[in-house]
This record gives sequence, structure tokens and C-alpha cells, in this order.
Amino acid sequence: MFSLLSSILITNTIYLFFGKLFSKTNNFNLKNISEIAINGFIYLSLLSLLINFFTPLTIEINTLVIVLIIIIFFYKKKNIIKKEIYYLVVSVFFCFLILLFDTVYRPDAGLYHLPFIKILNEEKIIFGLENLHSRFAHISIIQYISAINYNFFSNEIGILIPLISIYAFITFYFIGDIADFLFSVSKKGFNYFSVIFSSLVLIYISYKINRYSEFGNDAIGHLLYFYLISKLINYRKKDYSKFSKIYLISVFAILNKFTLIFSLMIPIYIFFKDKIVFRKVCFSLPTIFLFLWILRNIITSGCIIYPQINTCFTDLTWSNEKSIIYNSVSAEAWAKDWPNRENKTLSMSEYNKNFNWLVTWKNNHLKKIIKILFPYFIILLLIFISFKIKNRKIYSFDTDGFVFKIALFTSILGSLIFFLKFPIYRYGYSYFITSLILTLILFIKYYDIKKMLKLSIFALFIFFASFAFKQIDRYVEFHKIRNPIPEIYNIKKQHVKIDLLGGGYYNLSLNGSCMYDANLCTLFKNDKLKMTNKITYKIFNISP
Repeated sequence: MFSLLSSILITNTIYLFFGKLFSKTNNFNLKNISEIAINGFIYLSLLSLLINFFTPLTIEINTLVIVLIIIIFFYKKKNIIKKEIYYLVVSVFFCFLILLFDTVYRPDAGLYHLPFIKILNEEKIIFGLENLHSRFAHISIIQYISAINYNFFSNEIGILIPLISIYAFITFYFIGDIADFLFSVSKKGFNYFSVIFSSLVLIYISYKINRYSEFGNDAIGHLLYFYLISKLINYRKKDYSKFSKIYLISVFAILNKFTLIFSLMIPIYIFFKDKIVFRKVCFSLPTIFLFLWILRNIITSGCIIYPQINTCFTDLTWSNEKSIIYNSVSAEAWAKDWPNRENKTLSMSEYNKNFNWLVTWKNNHLKKIIKILFPYFIILLLIFISFKIKNRKIYSFDTDGFVFKIALFTSILGSLIFFLKFPIYRYGYSYFITSLILTLILFIKYYDIKKMLKLSIFALFIFFASFAFKQIDRYVEFHKIRNPIPEIYNIKKQHVKIDLLGGGYYNLSLNGSCMYDANLCTLFKNDKLKMTNKITYKIFNISP
């Protein structure tokens, strides 16, 4: 367990160091330090993506990157203050307690998260990787930063940590926003819209985003959407640096979860409203990040957005048009509860049309969504009632400004498309939760300081009580049967090496899960798969 603690410490320190290299803030409170760490996380993600275009993210390369960050940090005469040391200590133990005796996200971690990380550690970018496993075409940026965290200091434990680190940083950001308000001597000048939003988001995190084994690729994307809305709420006047941050967060959210594509509407709106200089945006870090990700998508699948066939270049030698079309239709059908359909005569494409899926979805997944949302909805209702009782109408939330309107419009639109195209709760819940929160604020409208104080204290109490209960409950239940550190290998490795026409190979899993066992691992045998080499790059394609 000491190896886990030390690995988390090294990882979180690197994120903080890297973020500080680009930070100009002099206000080191919990909220601002969390933002610095989040920035470091995002910048290192971009660097890992860039590096993989030219070389595998090997343990040697990754260690060199970490050492260079440390050297540059001290060369720039950056220092670390007491508050940051306290922050690191708290964040390390926070991450440690959540990881302890938990598991990786099942089944996706074993199917494609961990296998893709293995590929990144052993291969540079591969053309047509989608032909080996379609899931490798719509991976998350989280897998890249997980891969670069495999180094001599953390070894393989390192690939587990980035997911929990960014969760901690974003959660601490919302706690910090609330704490700034609670511990300030003067309550004047605060953005109370931000405080109530952070409080309601933190309550949701306490309730539903609190287990490492349930994060997958989804939770971080949704947390980033909440973070994006918070940054928008704090955007008041034309400020390119704040616009750039909002743009970067929206891009990074999409790279975590493509269903969050509507988050781009926020920086686009600000761009036109504030007449931001196009040249600045065109050559900005977020644009470069997005360009690299699109290039990665084209190289691995032939598509700008996989598996949307209208964004694909089907004449590329590694493009597999039949696979793209099939995966596009099947992904939508499965999201609409295809396995539970009553009419077995319908094809997937027919099932997706004309709301043929609605009855099946309503009888199954809708009930799950209601079960998940009902407790949170009751909490929101009680908060609404508490604000309305003896309401003195001293202050009012700014629900008439562009910030509120664009946040609500984006969230409602995202919720609508979520329902029409991919109605699985984990795909789009940040849209819906944000819509609920903003609607509540719209109906509350007025507030006084005492009620804001009570809500803030309640949110913090719920969070810490939930955190303690969830972790203790897991320790008691699993400490005798689970490894303290989540497993990244199958207990028994079962795979065979398949040689390909034209040279090369892939590993076929025989037990239904690749995990981190072997390079180029898949669950599906494909006799038409072949591999060629051009320059030093591998190309997977399908023979006629």
C-alpha cells in the first residue's frame, strides 16, 4: 500500500508542477490550487497524445517526461508553498482512500480501456486500429494520460491513478468554491450563483459519483461539464484568458466523452458575443488539441467522428466502411435498449427509427433513470421549499443574463439529443443534472445570506458523510477478498498469439477480457485482418 501512496504523491505533484509552469495566479486557495492541478492534468494529456504520434509511451519515455517537468519547474525558480503541500497531502490520502479495495470499471476496463493503454505503452499510433477492435476508435483521452503515468517511479500502478486524480481535483474545486464563501469574513462581492451551483453539484457528486469502480470514461467527462458550467458562471466580461480556459475545458470534455459535443456551443457563443479575434482562437492550445484528436481519429478509424459515416474518409486503405456503418447502427440500438426489445423481427436500423424503441426503453432503462434521479430530485425539492419559506427576497440570482441562458439552453439541448439518440443515463447525465439545477435556481430566484450559508454547510456535510460511509462500507465488505490495489491483470491470463498475413500479430483473448495482459489484444477473431508496415508505422486493414 505504500507503493500506491507514493505513486499518487508523485502523480499529483507532477500535475501541480506542470500546471504551475503556466499559472500566473498569486491567490493560492483550495479552489485556485485545484485549477492549477486540473490545468497540469490537461496539459500533460495533450503532451501524451502528441508524443504517441512519434513513439510508444514506454516506461523510459514517460520517466524522461516527468524528470524534465521537474527540472524545468526548478529551473524556472518555481517554488511550492505550504498551502500546496497541504493540498498534496490531502489529495493523496483522498485518492488513496477511494482506490483502496476497489476495482477497475467492469466490463469496459477489461474490454478496451486497459488493452488500449497497453497498446499505447508498446506502440506508437497505429493506422486502422479500429479493424482490430472497434472500441479502440472511440477511446477517451484518459487512456493517454494513464499510459504516460507508467514510469520508473510508479510502475504499472501508475496507470490507475490519473482517473482518481482528476476526480479529486474537480471535486476539490467545487469544495473550494463553497469554502471561499463560508470562511470569508465579508460575504459581499461573492458570485452566489456560483456558490449555489457548486453546492448542488457537490451534493450530486456525493450521491452518485463516489466510487472508482463506477467512473469508467464517463464520470470524468460529466464532471468536466459541471466544471465548464461553473467557469461560465464566473465569466462576466470580455477576457481572452477566461474564454481560452472555457474553450479548453469544453474541448477536453469532448475528448473524454464525445456525447458532450454540445459543450462547444458555450465558447462558440462567447466567441461571437465578445468578438474574440479569430487568429488567436485558430492558433490556440485548445484548437491544436482538437486538431490532434481529429487527426488521431482519422488515423485509427478513417473518421473525424467515429462511427458517424458522414464524417469518414471511406477511400483510405485502412477505412472499413461496413464496420463503421454497422457500429453506428448497433451503438444507437444498444443505447436504446435493443437486447430487451419485444419485437424480435425488427432489424437494428428499423428499431432505431420512428420511436420503435420507445416502449422497450420506457419499460426498462427509464425505470433505472427514475430510480437514480428520484432521491436527488427529492433533495432539490426540499431545497426549493426551504428557500421559499419566509423568503425575504433580499437578493436575486442573475437569471436574465447571457451566462444563465446559454448554460440552460446548452444543457436542455444536450438532454434532448441524449434522449433521442443515446438514452443511456451514463452517456448524458451531466446535461440533465445541470438542467435540473439551473431550473431550480430559476424558480428559486431570490435568496438571503443565511439560507445560502445553510445550503453550503449542508452540501459539505453530505459530501463528507457520504465519503466516509462509502469507503468504510467497501473496506468492511471487501478487505478480506480483494487486493488493496485494483487489479489490472486477469487472475489467469488466457490468450493466444495470432499471426497475420503480411507479418505482424495480435493476441486473441480466450476468457472474454483482455485487461492489461497482452499487447494488441482483442476478443474478436478476424481471418481477414492483415498488417503492413510503412516507414515505421503499422497499418491494420481488411483484406478483400
